[in-house]
Amino acid sequence: MLLRKKNKAEIFFYIFLKFVLNKLLGREGDVLPVHILRKIDKNILDDFAGYVSALDVPVIITTGTNGKTTTANLIAETLKNAGKSVCSNSNGANMANGIFGAVINCFKFERLSISAGPVFKFSADFIVIESDEKVFPYISSKLNPDAVVITNFYRDQLDRYGEVNSTVFEIKKAVKSLSGNPLLVLPSFEPLASFIGYELKNRKIYYGLDKDRTGAYLPETALTDAFACPKCGSVLSKGEESDGRVLFHNFKCEKCGFANPAPDVQASDDNAGGIKIISNSGTDGGWFDFKPVLTGRYNVANYLAAYSVLKDFKIGDGAIKHSFENFKTKFGRSFKKTIKDLEVNIDLVKNPAGFNSVLEKITGNRGGRLYPVNILFAFSDRDADGRDVSWIWDVEFEKYVENIGKIVIAGRRPFDLALRLKAAGFDKNNITVEHNLKTALRKIFKIAREWNRPDKKIYILPTYTELLKLKKYII
Repeated sequence: MLLRKKNKAEIFFYIFLKFVLNKLLGREGDVLPVHILRKIDKNILDDFAGYVSALDVPVIITTGTNGKTTTANLIAETLKNAGKSVCSNSNGANMANGIFGAVINCFKFERLSISAGPVFKFSADFIVIESDEKVFPYISSKLNPDAVVITNFYRDQLDRYGEVNSTVFEIKKAVKSLSGNPLLVLPSFEPLASFIGYELKNRKIYYGLDKDRTGAYLPETALTDAFACPKCGSVLSKGEESDGRVLFHNFKCEKCGFANPAPDVQASDDNAGGIKIISNSGTDGGWFDFKPVLTGRYNVANYLAAYSVLKDFKIGDGAIKHSFENFKTKFGRSFKKTIKDLEVNIDLVKNPAGFNSVLEKITGNRGGRLYPVNILFAFSDRDADGRDVSWIWDVEFEKYVENIGKIVIAGRRPFDLALRLKAAGFDKNNITVEHNLKTALRKIFKIAREWNRPDKKIYILPTYTELLKLKKYII
C-alpha cells in the first residue's frame, strides 16, 4: 500500500515541526504536530493505521492504570537488544496524538525520484505501544494488536474517567471485538485486570507471584478497587490454597465462580536480591533469573508482564537478561540521578494504589536502616493530574508516620496534602508548604545536605504536571 501525496507531505510537516519543537524550544514534539495535522486532515489517523496494518508488523499494546510506561519500555528495549527495530511511544505520550506521532515518526525517507517523488518506508519490525486506558478501545481498533498486555486497574482521575469498572468493561468489549484474537497477557492476582480474559477464547498468559514472596511484592490493598465481582456484582472473597500453592491475592466469587486463575508465569525471591521467574506454560517451561535494576514490588509485576510477552515472541533469555538488568527508566518512573553529593529519586504518583506502592518502596527498602526519609511532594490539580484531589484521603499515610522525616510540599494544592498529612498524624512542624517548585527544591536539597546520615538521599513524589516542570531542573 503506497502513501498518497498528502500523507507524504504530512510526514514532512511532522518531521519539521517536531524538529523545531525539540531542538529550538526543548519540547518532546510528538503530540502537537499530529494535533495540528488532524485539524487539517480528519482522516490522517485512518490513513496511517491502514498503511501499518497492510505491512503485517506485529503490534503489542500495553494498557492499565499503573506500570504501563515501564512495561512497554521494557518490551521495546529488549526487542532492540535482540536486534529488532521498534516503533514505540517510549516518552509516555499515550493518547491518540502521541501514539500516532510515534507511528508517523517511523516512516523514513529513502530516496527521491523525479518520477515517483519522495519515497517513505515504515522502518520497524515491531510496534510497541503504551495506551491510556480511555483511548485503548480506539487505538486497538485502528492498530489491531497481536498482543495486549494489561498491568492493573485502579481508581484513577474519577472526574475524567468515572469509576474503574466502566473502564474495564469498555476495554473488555474492545478486546472481544478485535479480529485475530490477540494474545492476552494478564495479572492473575488483580481481579479487574484478570477479568479482561474471563470467558474469552483468546490465548492467554497469566502472570503472578510465588508464595515465597507473599506479602512482599504487592500492596495489601490490592483488592480495594475490586470488592465486587466484575462478572455478577457479588462481594469477592479470598480464595483457598490450591495445588499446594498460595497465590498472593486469591479471590473468588461464591455466587458465579469467577476466581483468580493459576499463573502461567510467576516470580519468586532468590534470597540474594535477585528474581527468579518460573514458567509453567507450553514447551518453554523452565526458569529464568536476573538481578533487577528496578526496585519495589510493583516493578516485579512489570518485569513479569514484559517477560511473558517477550518469550511468546521467541526472544532469547540473553537479550531479556541484559535488558532487565540494565534498563533505564524514563524521567519520573523510578528515576534516579546523583547531583553532586545527593541521590535524587523521583516517582510519579497519581492515584492511591500507586502512591501506596511508592511510599512502601522508599520507606521499606533501605537496607535495614531505620531512620526516616525526607520527601518533597509536588501536588497539583491541573487537567492532566485530575481536578478532584479527594483521592489523597485513600492513601495510607498513617502507615508511614514513623518512616518519614521532613516534608516539603509544592504545587497548586499543597494545603490539601498538608491537611491530609496532619490528619494522618504527621507533626506539622516537620511540614513546609512552598508553592514555588524551584524554591521547594532548594529547601529539600538543604534539608538533605544537613541531614546527619552517611547516605544523603532526596525523594520527590510529583503529580504528572509537576513532573513535567521538574524536568527542567533535574535533567
